[in-house]
Amino acid sequence: EHYQGDNPSFVNPVFERYPAPEMLSYFRKMGLLTIEDKEQRVYPRSFQARSVTLLLLNALRIKEIQLVFPVRITELSKPDHEFLLKTDQGDSLTAGAVIVAAGSCASPDLGGGRSGYELLQSLGHRLNEPVPSLVPLTLSPHPLIKFAEGVRFRGAVTFIPSEGSGRRTQGEYLITKYGLSGIAAMELGSAVAGSKAGSMSPGSIRIDFLPELGLEEIERILHASEVADDDWRIAMSGLVPDKIARALVTCISSFEDDLPDRQAMVEALASKLKETEVGVTGTRGFQFAQVASGGVATTDFDPLTLMSSRVPGLFACGEVLDVDGDTGGFNLLWAFASGRQAGGSAASFLRKEQV
Repeated sequence: EHYQGDNPSFVNPVFERYPAPEMLSYFRKMGLLTIEDKEQRVYPRSFQARSVTLLLLNALRIKEIQLVFPVRITELSKPDHEFLLKTDQGDSLTAGAVIVAAGSCASPDLGGGRSGYELLQSLGHRLNEPVPSLVPLTLSPHPLIKFAEGVRFRGAVTFIPSEGSGRRTQGEYLITKYGLSGIAAMELGSAVAGSKAGSMSPGSIRIDFLPELGLEEIERILHASEVADDDWRIAMSGLVPDKIARALVTCISSFEDDLPDRQAMVEALASKLKETEVGVTGTRGFQFAQVASGGVATTDFDPLTLMSSRVPGLFACGEVLDVDGDTGGFNLLWAFASGRQAGGSAASFLRKEQV
C-alpha cells in the first residue's frame, strides 16, 4: 500500500524475505544504532546519513571487495557469456553478472541521473518515463502566498487534476514563495507531475485547514466568537495562524468596507477554512525531488530474484526500477532490501546455483 509503479505488488517477495525489522537488525550488526520518532520514522542514532555510508564502505573493505570510484559506465553489453562494460575513462571491464543500482534522475546535485535507465534500455528494457515525486508544488498567485509565506500548518490537501482522478494527503504543509512544500505536499508531487505531462494546466488544489471539524461546527465557533469591530482575523486566531487568517479574509474581500454582514461573513470564512482552492502550475522538478516516479519496467524482471528475463545475469534494484514509495523511509527500505536480494541472487547465479 506504500508503493507505486507499473506493478506495486512487485515489491512483495523482496519484503517477505527482508522485512523492515530484518533490515534494521542487519544494519545493527554492522554497528548502526537507529532511533524511531513519534511518527515511526527511523533515523541513524547519529542523525547523519554519512554514518550509513561509512558502515557500508567498511563492510566492503572487510570482505576485500574492490571499489572503483569515481567512474561512469558508458556502455553495457553482453557479446558472449560475459558482460562488457566501458567506462568514461576509456577502460573496459568484464563481469559474469551485473547489478544496475544507479538510482533515478531525482536530485542531480546529489548524483541522480539517467545513466541507469540508458544502460538497461540499451539491453532491450522498456522505460516508463519518470516524473518528479516527493517534490514541492508550484502554485498560481494567491493571497496565501502573499500574506502567509513561511507559515506551517496542519490540514488536508486534495489535488484536482484537469483530467483523471485526484489525490488527497493530510499532515504538515509549508506555504512558500513559490507554492506549497512540506512532507504532505510533496506526496502530491507525482500526481501533479503526471497530470502536467499531458496538460498545460495540471489542475488545482483544495486546502482544508480544519479536516477534523465539519462546516457547521466551524460556523458555530465563528458565530460564538466575541471580537471588537468584527475583526475576523482575531475570530480565527484560535483556528489557524494569523497570517493565514489574513489571507482568507482577503480572499473574501480586498477592502474592509466591502466585507459582507456578519452572517454572510461567518459562512464565507467557514467555507474558506474547509475549502480554499488554488491553481497549480506544476512542481519544482527533478532538481528538488527526493525520488522519481517511473523507471525501468518491472515486467522484464523476476520479482523473486530481480534478474532480467531478457538478459541472464543482469540484475536491477532500487529506484532505477519503476518502484517508488511514500515518505517515511519506504524508498530507502526498498533500496536496501532490493539491493540485498539482487546481491544474493547475483552470487547464486555466479555459483551456478538455481536463481
